[in-house]
Amino acid sequence: MNKIGAIVKDIQESDAVHVVTFSARDEEFTMMALELPKKVKKGARVTLGIKPSFVLIAKEKSKDISLTNQIDALITSMDVGELLVTVKLKSEVGIFESLITKKSHDMMNLKEGQKVVVMMKASEISIIEVSDGA
Repeated sequence: MNKIGAIVKDIQESDAVHVVTFSARDEEFTMMALELPKKVKKGARVTLGIKPSFVLIAKEKSKDISLTNQIDALITSMDVGELLVTVKLKSEVGIFESLITKKSHDMMNLKEGQKVVVMMKASEISIIEVSDGA
């Protein structure tokens, strides 16, 4: 599980859906959820979690995509298997791990030391811990 330390910047709610904006260093993340822990309030320190299989990799940022969570990163290592590749990535926010198919790895011609963009759907990010509230 990838973990990101963040602070809740804003919470919007409509029709039992919450859209929460977080700040992690100089990056901003958006999460979409049906329910939120009661301690989650503006200013709260939280730990966000995202499974490696939900961390996407692109060669550049895009405004023509519905993913708002896009972070510059560097490939630090790769474990290439027959079917899957585990990619370790370093960003300003922290270390990420992405699990992609070998076909995607080969198609993108990914290499260690390469600059890429880590992308995450807002619906795939979760709050795994609330440290404190404002």
